Amino acid sequence: MSRLLALLILGPAIALGAVKFETDPRPLDRTRPGASHADMLERVMPSVVSIRTAEVVPDSVLRRFRGRIDPSKVITDSKTGETLVPRGLGSGTIIHPDGYVVTNRHVVMFDDDRVAEAAFVQLSDGRQLRARVLGVDEGTDIAVLKVAERNLPFARFADSDKARVGDSVLAIGNPLGVGMTVTSGIVSATGRSTQAELAFQDFIQTDAAINQGNSGGPLIDTEGRILGMNTMIRTDRAGGNIGIGFSIPSNLMLSVALDLANTGKVVRGMIGVQGEDLPADEATRLSLNRGGAARITSAAPSGPAAKAGLRAGDIIVAVDGRPFQSWNDLRLAIARRKPGETVVLSFLREGRGSLAKVSIVERPSGN
Repeated sequence: MSRLLALLILGPAIALGAVKFETDPRPLDRTRPGASHADMLERVMPSVVSIRTAEVVPDSVLRRFRGRIDPSKVITDSKTGETLVPRGLGSGTIIHPDGYVVTNRHVVMFDDDRVAEAAFVQLSDGRQLRARVLGVDEGTDIAVLKVAERNLPFARFADSDKARVGDSVLAIGNPLGVGMTVTSGIVSATGRSTQAELAFQDFIQTDAAINQGNSGGPLIDTEGRILGMNTMIRTDRAGGNIGIGFSIPSNLMLSVALDLANTGKVVRGMIGVQGEDLPADEATRLSLNRGGAARITSAAPSGPAAKAGLRAGDIIVAVDGRPFQSWNDLRLAIARRKPGETVVLSFLREGRGSLAKVSIVERPSGN
């Protein structure tokens, strides 16, 4: 090899070997505000689980469709001996040490609107446990599962009514099956109503990245408390995250989860009225700028509201002295009450304020 050729080959390597890059071996100062969420996440993430659903397939059916079902996807439950074909993937959160898990209804439902025949919860330590679906609620897209384990890590709920636009939040889940993942963002809006199929909705909007598989996982605040449940996204044709995600607020989650865990169904209240938002110009004329208002469009003649003296045209401005933002907010507030309870509604009639004490009755299933 000529001297020139050797210099051409070795020269850059020799020169590069003389370059030194500085490193700073000090650990990150995680006590500095905003520097890291690692300590909080280390505490919270064991309560977040992956949820897989499967269909029980009899051997006779499996033989009949041999060649149409990928054999690598067929599994056998070691305890029951059942042959299972995986169907869906989602996320969830353990909310009680005795194995209660909350997730989205659509995570544990098949396309033909059947509750999944088999559901498995995978814990952070790798254990996979068969779960029982205690109940689902179509009105809010919430489901509660139960696994036969105790002393499990669990997450606590925050008060979502205190959430404000600009609060920092983190979304946790198993997006696209890649594994447990954390994304961060802020509360972009509250009180969103975006899904016509859901009867009761009051979403927190966030720009924390949410993708398929995140459904049912928690949206947490910077103290590690459940602020919401990641449920849906607005997306483009590619189906990816574009920074508009929606989470069911924790207060709504908590009330529904308690009913599903204890009774398997949700009991909601009603007062027998239909209503609408009051137009902004009319609200201004009535000096109602600080809060929302809802006008009664119809009142069932034998319903609780009519019996209490309310009628079409009355404008409701508060429930038990608390203002609300819209007809949807009022409807949610009434729905959360149990049959037999009473509420005091503040209302206007022909410009004059008055009060009505109304008894709550049970809302028929599906309404």
